[in-house]
Amino acid sequence: MYIPTFRMKRNGCPILSNEEIERDAEYFIYDYDKTLLTDPRAVDIENFMEFYLGLTPEYTFLTQCGLILGRMVFNNTNKLAVYVPNEKKADYIFAKRGTVVLDNTLLEDRNEVCMRSTMGHECGHWIYHKAFFTLSPNGTRSIDIADQGITACREVDIFGSRHRLVTDHDWLEHQAKMFSACILMPRSAFIRYVMDPKLRNYVENCPAEWDYDNVLATYAALRFDVSVQSARIRLFQLGMDYENVMRKKGFVI
Repeated sequence: MYIPTFRMKRNGCPILSNEEIERDAEYFIYDYDKTLLTDPRAVDIENFMEFYLGLTPEYTFLTQCGLILGRMVFNNTNKLAVYVPNEKKADYIFAKRGTVVLDNTLLEDRNEVCMRSTMGHECGHWIYHKAFFTLSPNGTRSIDIADQGITACREVDIFGSRHRLVTDHDWLEHQAKMFSACILMPRSAFIRYVMDPKLRNYVENCPAEWDYDNVLATYAALRFDVSVQSARIRLFQLGMDYENVMRKKGFVI
């Protein structure tokens, strides 16, 4: 299995650029199934998570209202907070290190793409953030964080946009979100797909009132099994949006 190397702060928070995360994701994909880089299609993220990374998925209600979508458990704990609908109360359960806890609301059909993004997000936490969340050998915490070394990822952490990265928490969530995008839409495969001449020609000849980038993102979302919003962000992230491509071809926009 590919094992990335990266710099960290003294508290275990990684120092990572987006390019380093892009590179790591492609190395992971190459090791997992290199055909995914040349044959653009949806990554089986559940298989990657469970059988490649060796993580254990568990499904439960994490909150009463679906506020928290996923948790990554870094240390054995009997303090995993859950919600028990039948009793209408919160409780604690035991969870082993390496458990990915996913909220039951993600099992709804309409939430499939949200489920995939949440899985990718928690994989990013596991890959990059063990040192930040793990107990030291004598059982103490290297830093003061809650929940016994467990992430608590909300919808805003997985899909929201952070305009400023200031705190360690900001960086951890940004890195996990970036990894999720890169593993679900690997750079090589994504560019290969959206730059396919037949697809570009079709999209460029759509009615003028249509949003060119939205149409392209919609096709990419279907191909990679992600949300249209995620595909559109990735399109701009990689400079594959209409204006950038036209400039590269020498046209003035």
